Order: sequence, then C-alpha cells, then structure tokens
Amino acid sequence: MSALAPGLLLSPTPTRSPRAALIRAWVPTFVWIGVIAFESTGVFTSEHTYGWIYLFLNRVFGTHVAQFAVILNDVGRKFGHFTGYSILSLLSFRGWNEWLTYRRNNQFAAAGKPPLPRRWHLRAAVLGVLVTLVVASLDEFHQTFLPGRTGTYRDVILDTFGGIFAQILVLLLWKTPTGKHTSTPSQVGPVGSVSQS
Repeated sequence: MSALAPGLLLSPTPTRSPRAALIRAWVPTFVWIGVIAFESTGVFTSEHTYGWIYLFLNRVFGTHVAQFAVILNDVGRKFGHFTGYSILSLLSFRGWNEWLTYRRNNQFAAAGKPPLPRRWHLRAAVLGVLVTLVVASLDEFHQTFLPGRTGTYRDVILDTFGGIFAQILVLLLWKTPTGKHTSTPSQVGPVGSVSQS
C-alpha cells in the first residue's frame, strides 16, 4: 500500500491494452477480495488480535506498555479497515480503467483511428468506490453469522471512505503522457475521461 507502484497503477501507457493485460489488471482485485474474506473469519476476531498485540508488547516492552494493547487493537482494526479497502479501491480502479481503455481503443480500431493512451476515468473511479461499498457490505453481512464477529454499518461507512480516499489519491497522482498532472474533474469529457489539451 505504501508504494503506489506508479508504473503499474498511476502511469498511463500509450499502447493498446491486450486481453492478457486486461486479465492481469483484474487478478489483483480478486486476490485482495480473497484476503479480505480470510480476514473476516473467526481467526481475526477482536479477542485474537488483542491477544497477539498484548503478547508482542509484553515480550518486547514489558507489561507497562502491554497495558495499551486494548487501545492499539481498536485503533489498529479501524486503520486496517480503512487501509484494506483503500487498497481494494485502488486495485479495482486499475481493472475498470483497463477495461474502459480496452473497450475505447477497440472502438477506435474499428473506426480506423489510432489508440489513445490511458486516461483517468471518472467512471472507473466511481466503479472502484462502488466495488468497495459492495464488498464491504457483503463482508459485514457475512460477519453477522460468525461467532466472535459482528457486522456493523459503521465499518461499511469507514471502508467506503477508504475507497473514496484512494480515488482522490489516484486523481492527484495521475500523470498524463507528457508528465503533467491531470486537470481538474471539471475537464472530464462526456465518457468520463480527462480531456487533453
């Protein structure tokens, strides 16, 4: 998460996306959804994560620091929600953006026009947040059936804000083929792509 992998996610390339690239763009999204599903099992209940944190702090720093394990557990779990779904939003944006670029360039090829480089797509950003919302909702619903886990709409809201934050980050860091940052969202064209001057 700390490395946004500009070459993979944020840097547009001027070449047409083949189907293999489209599949590769979506694989990380489904892998990460699997990671989220695993973290939603009984293995990662609040009691378990608290025990791990307390054990670590007690062994490394002693009981005077381990007493803060409750606070660290609560903060860490919320931070994990925000960060995990920010990553999901980033990955799904990459998949949607690849799909929109692939479809657009296929249309251009059929019309005898040269392919265009990848652009920031408003539609891809919205769909990225929507994927975050849907997965978060299903995740919390799933947790209501697991012993030791509770599903709450507050976590869905937190997860969705993480997804929105990720899309704002993408927009701010996205670079055009000339190396300049994109224009403001007001310059988005009718198909949801940033217009180029």
